[in-house]
Amino acid sequence: MKAQAPPKLNRQILDEACVWFVDFRVGDVDERANERFDDWLRRSPEHIRAYMEIAKTYVVLPTLAANRKIDVQELIGYARSDGNVVPFEHAPPNETERVGTSPGRSARHHRPRLFSGPLAAAVVIACLTASIVAWLVALHLPTYATEIGERRSITLADGSTIDLNARSKIRINFSEHERGVELIDGQALFEVAKDKTRPFVVHSGAAVVRAVGTEFDVYRKKSGTTVTVVEGRVTVGHEGSDDLITLPEPPKSPQVPSAVSTFLSAGEQMTVTDRTMAAPKRANVAAATAWVQHRLIFEGSRLSDVVEDFNRYNTRQLIIEDPALQDIRVSGVYSSTDPASLIRFLRAQPGVEVNETEDDVRITRQ
Repeated sequence: MKAQAPPKLNRQILDEACVWFVDFRVGDVDERANERFDDWLRRSPEHIRAYMEIAKTYVVLPTLAANRKIDVQELIGYARSDGNVVPFEHAPPNETERVGTSPGRSARHHRPRLFSGPLAAAVVIACLTASIVAWLVALHLPTYATEIGERRSITLADGSTIDLNARSKIRINFSEHERGVELIDGQALFEVAKDKTRPFVVHSGAAVVRAVGTEFDVYRKKSGTTVTVVEGRVTVGHEGSDDLITLPEPPKSPQVPSAVSTFLSAGEQMTVTDRTMAAPKRANVAAATAWVQHRLIFEGSRLSDVVEDFNRYNTRQLIIEDPALQDIRVSGVYSSTDPASLIRFLRAQPGVEVNETEDDVRITRQ
């Protein structure tokens, strides 16, 4: 009987595995990073599988001369060859076991189990990982990330600074002609050093923000990316546009077509989604950047957005159990690390019930 191929690996998991592999290859790993890698491996057997596929593909990649460009077709041909199909053990869903701890034994010393049931590795994974590893090893893009409640300040090679909010991740890609940053998740406040010959470009979801020397905040949420200019001026465009058209004045329509870009000046804000660019509007800059002082300021914000914000700072997560409550409007100033005042506000709302446990806070209807 023919062996069944394992499920296709998630692209995000592959990306994370690639970054870990490159970090270990160049020796850019300290004790704390080793602990984070250990925790990352334990989260899922899929993490172990992704890392093994990356490592396996790199080890057997065709050798490239130092002065030779990567031949993608050669890599694809090699990945498709019979010798590159390697069996991998993968457990059916009903046979997997959770990684736990026994009394008197810490999680750090409990190694993840490898599961039985040999399956052939998918050729598509070999092709994908080969190209990803070759690309990342060539560039080794610096990546910075924060955990729940953690903030980080980063000074870049050009003198620009980035304040990274909790549960956020960025990747830096500076070249001779452009200073590139990708906001993979979360929120960051950018203070850009002036350099007219090399624009500073931030990619965040569908949004592309271009600046020369200015200060602005970029917040990538599930619903889209919000850009707030603190000082100076930036150009905001759409990732899907091939030729961006710069508009001298913001359009009057509530939605800007995705094939244009527009100027955003100090005190202005706009949101970019996969399909639209909202028209620029006056912003409460203090509210948009209050997270730098460990505060959250809301002005009629949807409860779903408020919960998303609070969950960046607190291990005890807020959970909205009834989707009908997501549109409750919230205003006020709160400590980002203490949701107690928000919980009091919710308890006072008619028809709302709040149930607290040690692990989470559940918001539902009465």
